[in-house]
Amino acid sequence: MFKGVSKETKVGSLAAVAITVLILGYNYMVGRDNPIGGAREFVILYDSTQGLAENTAVMYNGYRVGQLRSMVMDPASGKVVAGIDIYNDIKIPENSRIKIEASILGATSMKLVLGNSKVLAEDGDTLLPMYSQDVMAMVNEKIAPIASGADSLLTHLNSLIARQSVAQAFDELPVVLASLNRTVLEIQSAVAAARPGLTSTLDNTGRFASNLEQYNKKIESSLGNLQRTTAKLDSVQLDKIGQSLESTVASLSVITKNIEQGNGSLGKLATDQVLYDNLVKTTKNLQVLTRDINRYPEKYLPLPWGKGQRKRAKKASEKAQLQDSAYGTK
Repeated sequence: MFKGVSKETKVGSLAAVAITVLILGYNYMVGRDNPIGGAREFVILYDSTQGLAENTAVMYNGYRVGQLRSMVMDPASGKVVAGIDIYNDIKIPENSRIKIEASILGATSMKLVLGNSKVLAEDGDTLLPMYSQDVMAMVNEKIAPIASGADSLLTHLNSLIARQSVAQAFDELPVVLASLNRTVLEIQSAVAAARPGLTSTLDNTGRFASNLEQYNKKIESSLGNLQRTTAKLDSVQLDKIGQSLESTVASLSVITKNIEQGNGSLGKLATDQVLYDNLVKTTKNLQVLTRDINRYPEKYLPLPWGKGQRKRAKKASEKAQLQDSAYGTK
């Protein structure tokens, strides 16, 4: 078949084939979806790339449509000029955005957010940047004031316990108890010594009781006066108790109102819907990633001898993700 072909031609053909295979293999290893066909190139100017790396996939509705080709710092403006390749034929309006999303595990990805303009972006156009909120930064922002308050409380408590007067009071407690015991014994002795006098007093009380009928009217009059005085005292005490309860209820109403309006650390934690939504979204993404790792571990092990397994795992993973999306699996 190759008779009459010179050795130089054979060597040159073999070298061209080797170079072609090398280029295609390199493109495949860096993750290019279509190393042979053409791609549309777009530019985005970012203030911060939040840890992006070259060859990061550009996703649209969970499907890979391109990748990050290059990143260069513009010394004049200080912005990062990012170039992406879109291999898919999806129609991209000119006001579309490329969003940088940061997960709770620290990984970053790029997401295509289509705009509503009727004018489509062309090859080489500049798209708008977009950033996602840092979930851990939001959580730290909410928890930091609470942690600071708790630390201040513990500091004051430690300083109170460390006071010399408190330590001295604990040291003198056994002495006080011993003194109290001696006092009780002395009271018992005094009562025993006064017992004869108490007997005489009881006798006098008996005689006094026999004369109660004589003093009945005076006693009733005195009890009536005492009852009126007690009623007045109860009324004064009830008024004071009522005022105290009203003040307590008013304070509780102010605290509840501040929580409902989102004032203070507790109010912000109770009413911040963005924090709740981001935590739910991050939990769902973490569940999807964990399930994918358990199903297709070969996809995340770039071993030189496991390229075929990795490729099959990637295809199976993408197929499973499409099926999960079709059936609404969460």
